[in-house]
Amino acid sequence: MDWIFDHLNVVLFVVIGIVSVFKSILDSKAQKKAEEQETSYPEEPFEPEEEEIYPQRPQPSVPPPLTSGGASGPPPLRQAGYEAAAAEEAARALKHQQDLAQRLQQIRETKATTTGGAAATRARVERRGSAKVASPAPASIRARLKDRGELRRAFIMREILDPPVGLR
Repeated sequence: MDWIFDHLNVVLFVVIGIVSVFKSILDSKAQKKAEEQETSYPEEPFEPEEEEIYPQRPQPSVPPPLTSGGASGPPPLRQAGYEAAAAEEAARALKHQQDLAQRLQQIRETKATTTGGAAATRARVERRGSAKVASPAPASIRARLKDRGELRRAFIMREILDPPVGLR
C-alpha cells in the first residue's frame, strides 16, 4: 500500500493508459456500427414528388351552403336536474359546516371543564414558578445530580465548554 502512495504518478499514468485503450475500443465499435447502418440504407433517400405531397384539388367558386340550425338549435346550457343537484350539494356543505361548528364547540367546552380555563392555567404556571424560586439550591453534589434542572445545566455547560465534536 505504501508503494502505491510513493509511486502515485506511475499508478495514475497506468490507469490513464488503460482508460484510453478502452475508450478507443469503444469508439471503433461505435464507428463500425455507424458504417453498417449507412450501408444498410439506400444512398439517396426517397423523396415523393410534389403532386403526391400536396394533391391539387379543384377549389369551389362558391362557399358551401349554411345549414339551418332551427330544428336542432344550440345545446342546452343546463341539464334538467342541475338545480336540484346544486341545491343538494349546497345543503350537504351547510350540514358539514354545522357539524364542524358543533364539534369545535364541544372541544372548547371539554377543554374549559378539564383545564379550568385560562385563569386556572395561569395560576398553575405561577405556582410552579414560585415553587422553583422558593426551593433552596442543593448543597451537596449528590443532591445536585438528583435535581433535573441542575443536571440539564451541567450537560449544557459541558457542551459549551468542551472542545467541538469535530476536534475530539
